[in-house]
Amino acid sequence: MQIQSQIFNQILGKAQNWKNNTDAENTVINLKYLKENVAELSQITVHTTPWVFSHIPKTAGTSLENYLIQPFELKDVLHVNAPDLNRLPQVIHLKNKYPNLIMGHHPIHGLLYQLLPKIRFVHLTMLREPVSRIVSYYNYLATRDYHVLHSQIKDLSFDSFLKQDNLVEIHNGQSKRLTGYLHSEVNISDNDLYFKAKEVVDNCFTIVGVTEYFKEFCHVLEKQCGIIFNKLPPVNRSQRKIQLTDLRAEHRKSIEENNKVDIQLYQYVKSKFEKIINH
Repeated sequence: MQIQSQIFNQILGKAQNWKNNTDAENTVINLKYLKENVAELSQITVHTTPWVFSHIPKTAGTSLENYLIQPFELKDVLHVNAPDLNRLPQVIHLKNKYPNLIMGHHPIHGLLYQLLPKIRFVHLTMLREPVSRIVSYYNYLATRDYHVLHSQIKDLSFDSFLKQDNLVEIHNGQSKRLTGYLHSEVNISDNDLYFKAKEVVDNCFTIVGVTEYFKEFCHVLEKQCGIIFNKLPPVNRSQRKIQLTDLRAEHRKSIEENNKVDIQLYQYVKSKFEKIINH
């Protein structure tokens, strides 16, 4: 009990330091940690723990979580999103040890990366084609009454939805989540944002997949780690208020204009992943 109490105090101290820092400062700290500790794909096994899945919203991450959990015992798995971890950081060590699998929504400047041990670990995420992702995000917010943004979005047309300034996910949300700018008011050029995001993809993750190659992503992990995933149906699919085929030209133009970096980054990640599966 005394040792666990000491560990909790250390965790609380790290959490307080994180709170005292700016997002930019935490991003620098976290990127340094990730570059030093993330394992390369060729190095990993199911025992290269912890495995950390940083879930970008509306990229089929919930479905992927149901695969990633399979090689691990439930007692060794922690699902926690950043806001909950910020409120109760001790959960990272609640069972007297770090979990073998950690999953949830965590931006790159998040607290999680300052609580993890300094050991080699597996870091995963997945991107999605931006137009499809934003359509899915609209359907999700508009039809899930438990979401904090539901009341704002439920009665909005898709046109009005695209004009909402406070929705960080629809303005290069994937790139900004990966670079610490998701909630930042700092002006950054598209060019700088892209190259920062590309650097993170290349140096801070074991592998980055794309939703359109979901099965192939799972197969890469199976092949590398010598595991077999039980095939499961997709989960967390939203009811559809609008479909891709419903989009007008101005809808696509608006999304593409506001997500130039996400589109460029997605194309890069997709091409990089295709090289892995075709190797």
